[in-house]
Amino acid sequence: MEDFAGAYLARKSDITALPKNQKHTIAIFHLGGIAVECRLKSLLLDYHKINNFSENSNRPKDSLYNQPVVNPSHGLLTALKRMPDFYKKAKSDHQLLIHLQAILYPLCSTEVDYISLRYIPHTTQSQEDWQKSFDYVCGWLEKNGKTI
Repeated sequence: MEDFAGAYLARKSDITALPKNQKHTIAIFHLGGIAVECRLKSLLLDYHKINNFSENSNRPKDSLYNQPVVNPSHGLLTALKRMPDFYKKAKSDHQLLIHLQAILYPLCSTEVDYISLRYIPHTTQSQEDWQKSFDYVCGWLEKNGKTI
């Protein structure tokens, strides 16, 4: 069984272990996106009261109730949208959605998402702005994830 909560914490730890001044920007952006992905998947399982993807949702009054919850793959917004009550809260925080886009597309191009970064050798993109977005998204998920 996958441990998305544990993977989230491990990837956050990986990011802080990488020296910021030694051209590890791509790795930091990539691992940061994976960390957010893992946190969202962990919340998605909790939201539907299941242990594994493909199990039927046990969340009464949810549109997916008694239907299989599919793994959202690398879709950060897809994961959010599969938690309608949580997504509604997310949509009410415009800053969250802006910061989530920065995590999803750290090079500011919708052609290259955080997963595709593994094929990019380097970037001149600032880590500072990305770090603000990463901290905002993680903080928001930590705070609001407790309401699931």
